[in-house]
Amino acid sequence: MSGDRFDDLGSDGRHAAGERLAERDRTHPEPSGRPEVPRPGNKYAWAVGILLLMGLGVLLFAQTIPNSGEGLLGLERGERAPEFAVPLATSSLEGDANVCQREPCPEGSGPRPACEIQSEDVLNSCDLMRGPAVLTFVFDRGADCFPQVDRTERTKDSVPGVNFATVYFTHKERAEVQGLVRARRWTQPVGIDQDGQVANLYGVGGCPTTMFVRAGGRVAATRLGNLTEDQLRRGAARLTG
Repeated sequence: MSGDRFDDLGSDGRHAAGERLAERDRTHPEPSGRPEVPRPGNKYAWAVGILLLMGLGVLLFAQTIPNSGEGLLGLERGERAPEFAVPLATSSLEGDANVCQREPCPEGSGPRPACEIQSEDVLNSCDLMRGPAVLTFVFDRGADCFPQVDRTERTKDSVPGVNFATVYFTHKERAEVQGLVRARRWTQPVGIDQDGQVANLYGVGGCPTTMFVRAGGRVAATRLGNLTEDQLRRGAARLTG
């Protein structure tokens, strides 16, 4: 017998099969070119984009704050406020903060303990905290912090016996800072934390941060974010109770 595997189809069968294949080629042509790779749906693409933007915003904010990682919420209640001395914004004194707590002073913290730095050109925490004090921390970037200082300025005279001061982390030229203080009519002491050492020492990473400190230097409360004048007044009044 013949070894042709198509013998069982017969010659007519082979022709019929060929015709069917030709007809399929006509009605279902093979796609030309390279097949397109299916792409993932974009149902949630908008959500992913928002999350990426939020992450970028957090990253940019984190790069603007002076805190080096010790903490972001400030000192806790009951902690003793560390000593510091910084140049006053209204003075011509230049230089980094003195944050030395005791001798021997670590390198970069200052030549001698901060409490020993006495000058009319300096904001000294030891002098400030002999009585109860409200200390506000503000930065140049990350948020609009200056209105909080405006509120403390309007509040301070209504709470006798409580000292108010601001620590300002900035790299601006002194003349620009002095112009800001005059323009906003700040009369409370404003210390310049040029290298961010005081903000790091106090664990400050958000702006504004307000600390309510009892006489002698024990922290009564730390508040992150904007406070109303009423909140400031009530918090300051508790320091004298």
